Amino acid sequence: MTRQAPIAILIAAIWAAVTLYLNYGTWKLDLTALYYAARSWDAGLTDLLYDPGPLTYLVTPPRAWTDWALAEGWADPTFTPYLYPPLIAVALAPVAAHVSAAAFFNGAVVAFAAATVWMVWLSWRLLDVRRLGPAAWAAVSFLLLIATAPGYMSFWFGQPQILVSAITLAAFVALARGHDLRAGALLALAAAAKLSPALLVVIFVMERRWRALGWFACVGGALGLASLLLAGWPLHAEMLTKLALIEERVLLSHIVVTLELVLYQLGELAAGGGFFDIKTARMVMEPAWITWTVRGFLVAATLATWWLTRGLSDRPRIWTRLLAMLLITLLANPLGWVHYLILPIAMMPGLFELIDRRAATLATAAFVLPLSLPVFMAVADVPYGSSIQLGLYLAACLALLGVLAARARHGPDH
Repeated sequence: MTRQAPIAILIAAIWAAVTLYLNYGTWKLDLTALYYAARSWDAGLTDLLYDPGPLTYLVTPPRAWTDWALAEGWADPTFTPYLYPPLIAVALAPVAAHVSAAAFFNGAVVAFAAATVWMVWLSWRLLDVRRLGPAAWAAVSFLLLIATAPGYMSFWFGQPQILVSAITLAAFVALARGHDLRAGALLALAAAAKLSPALLVVIFVMERRWRALGWFACVGGALGLASLLLAGWPLHAEMLTKLALIEERVLLSHIVVTLELVLYQLGELAAGGGFFDIKTARMVMEPAWITWTVRGFLVAATLATWWLTRGLSDRPRIWTRLLAMLLITLLANPLGWVHYLILPIAMMPGLFELIDRRAATLATAAFVLPLSLPVFMAVADVPYGSSIQLGLYLAACLALLGVLAARARHGPDH
């Protein structure tokens, strides 16, 4: 084990070097919201943070953002809207005031690479690994992260979900090791950056870890209060209004993994509308039946996860519950981007610890191949490619949930 550590470190270093080479010095679309919202706060232009624009989500960027980017020499810059709590913009404002967008993007890419290495190590620590050595674990992890669309796109877009995923995983490693304060605080920190990790607090309830739940509430409440004191209520009201408008709609995009989009397309088929290609992302109003179906799925799948995993031993139980809930909450998320699968992908080597090697290999292939970069690129240009991609993403997630359910029913001894 110890002799393999240098090999594992070398593998991580090679992955990091390749990732930085591919991404350093490039425009990072998903980081634009953070940088330019923080710069807007510093400039006193707080009305730009949640600029409603003509559309609910895919807004026309504020003119000031475009002017700032053009002044730095970026040609035809594109932006994503700011959907984070105001506290994030306030915290990053001193940074954005003193560094260029290029420096901000490059610094974030380095931080994300470090967070990904940390995430792979945390995944190792979550389980009491005996079957795979550190070198094999690192090789499998980093191969999956660079060869899959979620792993590659996370860096291509500059997605903060990388850091949020690492912090989320750290919370459950702490939970597995009996550190309730750290577990609750870290999950609250992740939820303060992106709201979706808050749904994972249900695992604290499943585990009856009331201290962790209490610390989550305390730290989360403190962060929320700090955000209100620093940014004021009006900005929070704007954020909540924006999120409510998004919740009422279905995002049509070929890089999302959402149950509501599948249901919407099935509804269109039933109405005689046929399959459709999503050349440009857009949003449509969500029928009420889809809303309630997705909510029912979330509740039923969560209860099934709790029930089926009760007989597992501690660490496999937490690992299984976390992976299952990551997939379930992603499918129920109105903005469930495919790159949110980066944490499930980083956790995949754990299958080799919990089931036999042949079954783990088949399960990993069934999950990863539909998400691989070659498949993503091959399907992108074929007729109705977006519908095919959506079907592949959904099939991969449901197949992995099926594997987890079968493993849980098998019991604690494998």
